[in-house]
Amino acid sequence: MKIAVTGASGHVGNNLCRILIDLGHQVKALIHKETRGLTDLPLEQIRGDVTVESDLVNLCSGCEVVFHLAARISLRRADPLCEKTNVDPCRNLVKAASSTGVKKIIHFSSIHAFQENPLGTELNETWPLSNGSQVSYDRSKAMGQKIMMESSTPKLEIVVLNPTAIIGPNDFKPSFLGSALVRFYRGEIPAMIPGGYNWVDVRDVCNAAIRAIEYGSPGECYLLGGNWLSMQGLATEIQRLGGQKAPGLVIPVWMAALGIPIINLQSKITGKEPLYTSVSLHTLSNSHKNISCAKAKNALGFNPRPFHETLSDTIAWFRDNRCL
Repeated sequence: MKIAVTGASGHVGNNLCRILIDLGHQVKALIHKETRGLTDLPLEQIRGDVTVESDLVNLCSGCEVVFHLAARISLRRADPLCEKTNVDPCRNLVKAASSTGVKKIIHFSSIHAFQENPLGTELNETWPLSNGSQVSYDRSKAMGQKIMMESSTPKLEIVVLNPTAIIGPNDFKPSFLGSALVRFYRGEIPAMIPGGYNWVDVRDVCNAAIRAIEYGSPGECYLLGGNWLSMQGLATEIQRLGGQKAPGLVIPVWMAALGIPIINLQSKITGKEPLYTSVSLHTLSNSHKNISCAKAKNALGFNPRPFHETLSDTIAWFRDNRCL
């Protein structure tokens, strides 16, 4: 079938396009500025902006399915671009898809669309959304998800996916998480902090998303998580794969927070995204270890691979592409 993809040049987007093309589908990719990861793929590139409704109409025209991946990812507590990019385009995409005869939208949300508390209990799809969050990214993803789920109709079916932290090969830019892995590998992280996160393979997420075309229930969402690993455990695994020695120093979160102004200044000087912000420190310290993906496993055949396999493939890809 003919399938449209927003955010096609991103880490998840280019992996999704590759799998779709391998399966024999025709792909239309909305391109804003970035084309890395797509130049070697036989797909139709549509120049445009996800915030412009007419561009979305052009993208959707002639397509049966749309994968909506374009999003603003931000580690700042207040970021007005999150709502502009993560909320308003959802409304416009629904209008564009409806007017052009699209049958289904697969919308990529995030685990951050759900409220984080109470910690220590199982997180599943029945949890309330974080519409009132003080963090722009979390709030915007919750708002976008609500729009999409409430807009699903028999004529335009919409399925929502909620992945955790995505890593894996074909990370051309690289993504924020990919950059963090590279910095760990090079030994550019002087100290560790307590906490960790749930990591999932980009290929497993993409395979589940494609199965959602046929098996996803309209108006419902699916959590896509993999394996929880501490930051210290992550650094140790990267060392095992040939990276620099994992930092032996572990500092408490409050102490790391004191260094954020210096980290932000260093970020401005180097042009690199800061590894730690107040938002990322809070996230790592308050991440769910018990995430249920039973719904996705039963409906979409979601089967996350072991973390060591994902990390090994990711490091190998970065090495082969001279990123390390």
